[in-house]
Amino acid sequence: MSWSREKQELRRKICQAARQIAQAGYVAANDGNLSARCSDGGVLITPSGVYKGDLEEDMLLEVDLEGRVLSGTGRPSSESPMHLALYRTRPEVGGVVHTHAPYSVFSANLGEDLTEPITADWALLLGPVPALPLGTEELAGAVARAAEGHSAALLAHHGAVTWGRDVVQAWHRTQALEQYCKQRYLGLLLGRPIPVLEPEEVRELTVRRLAGEERRN
Repeated sequence: MSWSREKQELRRKICQAARQIAQAGYVAANDGNLSARCSDGGVLITPSGVYKGDLEEDMLLEVDLEGRVLSGTGRPSSESPMHLALYRTRPEVGGVVHTHAPYSVFSANLGEDLTEPITADWALLLGPVPALPLGTEELAGAVARAAEGHSAALLAHHGAVTWGRDVVQAWHRTQALEQYCKQRYLGLLLGRPIPVLEPEEVRELTVRRLAGEERRN
């Protein structure tokens, strides 16, 4: 099959991230989904029912922002509405990643927003992460509403979703979020307060993150 150079590169990046997600143990069976926005307005997204470690470039489907299939066979991920809602409401977003990483699931189930600067990457890559409760009547809409001013969200009993300028940055944010949640879990397990970064360090890292986002808008 012939793809444009841009779409071939996007397919390569999605599949590379998907394999790394599987190797990291952030998904099991057919869990998780990834997508990337194309410059022509289409969205490449992973199919339903495929283990991410086995994903191949020609398995990806292309859909429009309303979810209509433009190319590819099979069914798009069942989480397509969540991905597409983010793209419709956040024009600067170019990639979305949803995983069931274990420590992120644990934190999501606690239902608490992540606001404490316990890792440098929290300030540099993430910022505050809202926790969305189980039973949210419409997950796609809830995530889209939570996206304003954020780069990730926790989904109760469902894992985490991250977004960024491309699928690579979204995947990096997934890793940063899982490490944050692991540190938080260990602190709770030990029953000890988790040291936080100094306010000045948080300010410096946050300025760097926001400056990078402004340059991309």
